[in-house]
Amino acid sequence: MMSLKTLLEKSHQALQDRGVDHALIGGFALAVLGIPRATNDVDYLVDESQKENARTALLEAGWKVNFETEDVIHFSDQGSVDLLVARRPLSKKMLKNATVVGSFGIKCLLPEAIIGLKIQAYINDSTREFQDKADIQALIIRYGAALNWDELFGYADLFGEKPFLLSLRKKLCP
Repeated sequence: MMSLKTLLEKSHQALQDRGVDHALIGGFALAVLGIPRATNDVDYLVDESQKENARTALLEAGWKVNFETEDVIHFSDQGSVDLLVARRPLSKKMLKNATVVGSFGIKCLLPEAIIGLKIQAYINDSTREFQDKADIQALIIRYGAALNWDELFGYADLFGEKPFLLSLRKKLCP
């Protein structure tokens, strides 16, 4: 199994070589945004129009599909790579607004988008709640006043989580 750095570089290169617009999400995105957190995989957001191209890119680079739904493709064999598929206008906007951050030259979702996806993740899988809420808190501590709170509240409202974000804002951004 390759190192996480090699996994990141090789998967990014495979997607880039096929012209697949992609952006980091998950643990690597947090690290790029200055929030160190252990992770054992690489997660990307890709547009649904490029799902098959992205799938082919990683298959040709030696990965194997372990699990696939309409919304996600999980690859394994050389290391774990997950593709989250942007199918709705909001997630497509997240991908469009992603910017290159850090030394790897790979696009990363903005902190607000990462927070939005983390809210969705713990709502959809309660076993993720403590870690995702800790990640959200760390992002708010780091970016606080610079965050677009109206955008964050919009994401939170989709899942009934605006009170949670309001309480964090009150505690962490006096």
